[in-house]
Amino acid sequence: MRWLWLWLWLLGLVTLAKGWTGLTSPQPLDGYQAGLKQLLQKILWAANVQRCFGVITDDLHYPIYDRGFFESVGRQLVPCYVVRVNASEDLGRLPGHLERVLLAIKARDCELHVITVLNGWQVQGLLRFVYDHRALNMQRKFLLLHDSRLFAPDMLHLWTVYVRSVFLKRQLDNRFQISTVAFPGILSGVLVLRNLATWELGKRINGRILFVDNTRDLKGAALPVAVVEHVPMVQWSNTTSSYQGVEVDIMNALGKALNFQPVYYRPNVSEESDWEQYDVAYGENKTHIDSKLIAEVALHGARFAIGDLHLFEVYLRLVELSLPHNFECLTFLTPESSTDNSWQTFILPFSGGMWAGVVLSLFVVGTVFYAISFLNAILTGSGQASFSRCCRTRGEPLDPSTYRRLSFRAALSRYRPPLGAGKHRDLFDDYATCILLTYSMLLYVALPRMPRNWPLRVLTGWYWIYCILLVATYRASFTAILANPAARVTIDTLEDLLHSGIPLKTGAAENRQFFVDAIDEVAQKVGAQMDVLADSEDLTARIAKGQCAYYDNEFYLRYMRVADGVAGGVGSALHIMRDCVVHMPVVLAMEKNAALKQRVDSSLQHMTEAGLIAKWLKDAIKRLPAEAPAQQEALMNLTKFWSSFVALGIGYVASILALLFEHWHFRHIVMRHPMYDVLNPSLYYNFKRLYPD
Repeated sequence: MRWLWLWLWLLGLVTLAKGWTGLTSPQPLDGYQAGLKQLLQKILWAANVQRCFGVITDDLHYPIYDRGFFESVGRQLVPCYVVRVNASEDLGRLPGHLERVLLAIKARDCELHVITVLNGWQVQGLLRFVYDHRALNMQRKFLLLHDSRLFAPDMLHLWTVYVRSVFLKRQLDNRFQISTVAFPGILSGVLVLRNLATWELGKRINGRILFVDNTRDLKGAALPVAVVEHVPMVQWSNTTSSYQGVEVDIMNALGKALNFQPVYYRPNVSEESDWEQYDVAYGENKTHIDSKLIAEVALHGARFAIGDLHLFEVYLRLVELSLPHNFECLTFLTPESSTDNSWQTFILPFSGGMWAGVVLSLFVVGTVFYAISFLNAILTGSGQASFSRCCRTRGEPLDPSTYRRLSFRAALSRYRPPLGAGKHRDLFDDYATCILLTYSMLLYVALPRMPRNWPLRVLTGWYWIYCILLVATYRASFTAILANPAARVTIDTLEDLLHSGIPLKTGAAENRQFFVDAIDEVAQKVGAQMDVLADSEDLTARIAKGQCAYYDNEFYLRYMRVADGVAGGVGSALHIMRDCVVHMPVVLAMEKNAALKQRVDSSLQHMTEAGLIAKWLKDAIKRLPAEAPAQQEALMNLTKFWSSFVALGIGYVASILALLFEHWHFRHIVMRHPMYDVLNPSLYYNFKRLYPD
């Protein structure tokens, strides 16, 4: 009984196995599927896939990919990804599971992508999705079914990316036409398919004609290059009527390496160049892009863009950026002030308090001289009349009729001062004379003679010692000022820039966003105060006046300073901040997912390693000197010596004013006196001697 149950159990297992085998056995393929399967096998064999490949197919072509297909397509078994899509799926918006599969294929960097989907609209949506989201490496090999809907005019820029695509088209005689995109002809704006071969059952496939890398040689194609002048990368030369600069040299070298002709042009700046792109990753935030170059390349108006573009992440959503070919120091151009006060140099040796003390001592010493002379006259009893005039009250004024009497005038005319008159008067008997003489001694002007009185002589000697010390001190300080360079007041850190309160400007919104997104608190404050420059007219003049500080690369700031100095501006009052805010990589811009990116990056690396780019940069900035350090040796220039002319001018002005005052006094005071006679001038002076009051 036990053996009977065992036999029945084995019989049931065999029956179930036969039934399952009958359910899962593949259905026989029709002529189209069989021919396509054999062609795909031969193409995969010729492609010699080493890493992996991916398959995206529909229900019609899914039976092709059975176990026998994968066992016979390669010289060895390689991993593969197979995805079946439904006819109702919108591949322009991939479901999550399909997108994850594409990202896995990209992560493994599979060499071949086979897309056998009959619906051309689905394939078009899939290609667009891959292009927009970079879901696959578009420089790898693609194998697709030929469909006229794939070659619509709005698909032109996509086929400049999928340049290693091969199309399979079934003909009426069951043969298959194998074609590809004519590259680099498509770069001129015309989409033409180049026939590679016509295959039929039983024939072999020549692997050398499939998936040829056409990016090695562009066959002299003319590629438009959008440029914006920005020293030292791009600059227009009037002598050669062409563009020059580091990036122009790089593009010319790329043209020789890849065999294409760069055609440079400037984008139309009158058109709107502001870009706003919705960013899913940041919710409702929008990204603002000012660069006209990025707009030109993103709209497929240019194949390349040069003009000192920096490696900003926001650009990567719209264009492709090359490897950095240089790293620039980005900093601020700020105003500079100097302690060299030119004409004020002659007053700098003494401080304000010192000058006040010198002027005060002038009047104090003059008063002391007058007081000693006055006391000496009282004690000796000489010259008391002259000192007592200022103390006594004025007498009764003379009767005007007295001036008219002829006898009075005749007596004044015959008056002669007696001998010895004024003999007892000394130098310091008059207060005004005391002030003038003490002032003259302070300037090292000798006295007309020494005072007669010994007290005044002793005081004069000590005052001479005081004047010697004062003048020696002034000369020593003045010599030190002339011998040493004037100190410069500059802004060299972000902290100093914030404390200065100068408005901050930049040429692009991307630079401002860089500060706003920074981690450093100081940089965030700079970004909050920074504005995008709308008008660059008279920019250097505004910077020199302290109205703004401009943010750009160091070499361009040097160019601004040199150009302003050549134009007769205030280049010497401009200072480049010593601290670099950031060393930003400089790149070239290409179309999104550009097929030439790998070749361009490889050529740039070779140029960098060979030192060509460093040499071109050195040639471009040789006329843009860095800021010269302050001179340490004594150097006298006209600016410093200008103070002597100012002092001399002050003396001239004071002398002329004194002359004009004397002339005014003579015409309005002396000539209007009743005793003044043009024919007899001594009449007036004799009257003043007798009646000084």
